[in-house]
Amino acid sequence: MCETNVDLIFASWDTSLDFQQIEDLAQDVLETQEAKVEKPVPNGMQQTNRVKPPPCIRNPYLSDESDPFGNQSAECAGLLSSVAGGAGPSRFHTDFIEIEKIGAGHFGRVYKVLNRIDGCLYAVKQVSRSMCQDSERRKALMEVQSLAALGSHENIVGYYSSWFENEHLYFQMEFCESSLSSQMSSRLTECDALTFLHQLAELLLFMHTRGIAHLDIKPDNIYFKNGVYKLGDFGCATLLNKSLPIQEGDTRYMPHEILNENSDHLDKVDIFALGASAYELVTGSTLTKSGPQFLSLREGNLPLPPGHSLPFQSLLKVMMDPDPTARPSAKELLQNPIFDRIRTNGKT
Repeated sequence: MCETNVDLIFASWDTSLDFQQIEDLAQDVLETQEAKVEKPVPNGMQQTNRVKPPPCIRNPYLSDESDPFGNQSAECAGLLSSVAGGAGPSRFHTDFIEIEKIGAGHFGRVYKVLNRIDGCLYAVKQVSRSMCQDSERRKALMEVQSLAALGSHENIVGYYSSWFENEHLYFQMEFCESSLSSQMSSRLTECDALTFLHQLAELLLFMHTRGIAHLDIKPDNIYFKNGVYKLGDFGCATLLNKSLPIQEGDTRYMPHEILNENSDHLDKVDIFALGASAYELVTGSTLTKSGPQFLSLREGNLPLPPGHSLPFQSLLKVMMDPDPTARPSAKELLQNPIFDRIRTNGKT
C-alpha cells in the first residue's frame, strides 16, 4: 500500500486523455518517486525493493458525493501498475478457462469463459491497445468507468471487474447468449414489445437520474436473459451535463439533432433510439443508415404492419418525434397508460 496525495492523483487527470498519455503519466510518476528499500531484518535477509505504484484513475461518472478520496490522502494500488510494470502472470489464463470466442471487431475480442473458482460462465472483453486508436481507447475506458459508476441494475449486463494485462485492457461481464439483433427473424409481438419498452424505460430513468446517457441503444446491444431485457456496450456513455466527450452511436438509431451535433437533449437521444429499436424489432425490417426509410423515420413517419394497436403506434411515434422536446422523458414514458396492460398481467 502507499500513501498518495489526492492532488497528485487527480491534478493531471483529464477525461480526454488516451491510454498512451495515461501510461506516460504513470511512468513519469514512477521515475520521480524513490524506491524504498527495507532495513535488514534480524536474520540478515533483505526484503525486495518496493516502488510506489502510479496514481489511480479518477472516475468522472461518479458524483462529488461518491468520490472515494474526497480531500484526504488515499491509500491505493495503482490501476495502471501492470501497464507501467510490464508483463506478468496472466490473470485471464489463471482465473478463467477460455471456452470460445463469441465476438471480434476493431476493438478487440470477446470470449465466453468459465471461472476456475466459482464455476460460472462469464464474458470477458479484451481491448487491444495495438488495435485501438485514441478514440477507441477512450471509449473502452469510458465503458468500464460508466458501468462501475452505475453499479448493479437488473437491466444492465452485469460488470464484475477490469484489469490491464500486457498490451490489453480486460473486463469481466455477465454472460448473455445472444443479442436481440440475432432474433430479428422472429418479430416481437406488441405485448413483448411493451415489456421490452417498459423495462428499458425503467433503466433509462435510473441512468438519467444519475446524469448518464447511453447514446448507443440498439438491438445489437440489448440481450434477453431469464425474462429480463439487459442493455450492454456502454462505450458511448456520457454525462447529461456535457462535461465529457460526446460520441453518438449507430447512425441508424440516432435522431437528426445529435447527428447535426446538437447535444442539448441527450436523454431524449436515448428515447429516440429506444423507440427506433422497438420499431425495428416489431417490423423485422432492418433500419438503414441513409435513404428514404432513414429520412421518413426522422420525419415522424412510422408505417407499422397490420395488427398493431393505435395506442402502440402513437407511443412509438411520440418517442421518435423529430422535435426532441416533444419526446417523453423516461419518467413520462413510464406513466403512459399503455403499460397498464402489462403491469396488470404481471409481465414486468
